[in-house]
Amino acid sequence: MIAHLVTGTLATISGRPRSACADRGRNLFHDLGLDSLGLMETVTALEKAASCTIPDEVTGMLATVGDLHDAVDRCGGERLARIAQAEEYLAGHTSLHFERAARFRAAAERLRAAGLDDTDVLVDLGAGLTELDYALRAEYGWRGRYVPMDAWVDGTFDLLTWRPARPVHWFAALEVLEHLHDPEDLVRRMQCALKGFVVTTPNSAVVDVLAQDPTHVTPLDEKTLQGWGMTTSLHNFYGQYQDGICGLWRKD
Repeated sequence: MIAHLVTGTLATISGRPRSACADRGRNLFHDLGLDSLGLMETVTALEKAASCTIPDEVTGMLATVGDLHDAVDRCGGERLARIAQAEEYLAGHTSLHFERAARFRAAAERLRAAGLDDTDVLVDLGAGLTELDYALRAEYGWRGRYVPMDAWVDGTFDLLTWRPARPVHWFAALEVLEHLHDPEDLVRRMQCALKGFVVTTPNSAVVDVLAQDPTHVTPLDEKTLQGWGMTTSLHNFYGQYQDGICGLWRKD
């Protein structure tokens, strides 16, 4: 990920072939023709792409392509690794949209019925391919503000440590809870919503949740979600009758 990012940025700014820009031993000044302004443009572009800051004292010591790789790796490597991991996970899902659509429609329908309107802000935790946004706009006519939060966005989002920066009207966490060792903790954090939140999850009374996905760790059922204050409905999400649950929590 870092190599691809550095090579592409250098090729764009220097105008040199990608093969030359990929060679860690090449000198940024003598071989790639970067002057001080070109170097600053390169560093600024990489900082923006990697969501990091390369200190001025490090920039002043950059001489080779390898130095640039190391600088980006030190300041943004963890974020880039998280982005790559998230993208790899999403790419591993080979199902088509129409096969997944039932869960997004169920969530969208429950949100709209509960009062989601065009002035509301909806934060989608673990947004994946942002298909909830599509369902709400294309099929349910919603025109509000949709905010996706996922590791692929900038590499900083982590469900285990996330805390709401401020109250918003609605949260969504679709196909998320079963991935957490302590899903109730996330549920309690979402209860700061001004209006409520919606979740979907496999129904452990019907399907083997742990066998569905190697990253599933916590099977859930209706009784558990209801115990956390949600109203629930059963749906056909994965090919079996009532194999999925949609839960809605609304602030009184």
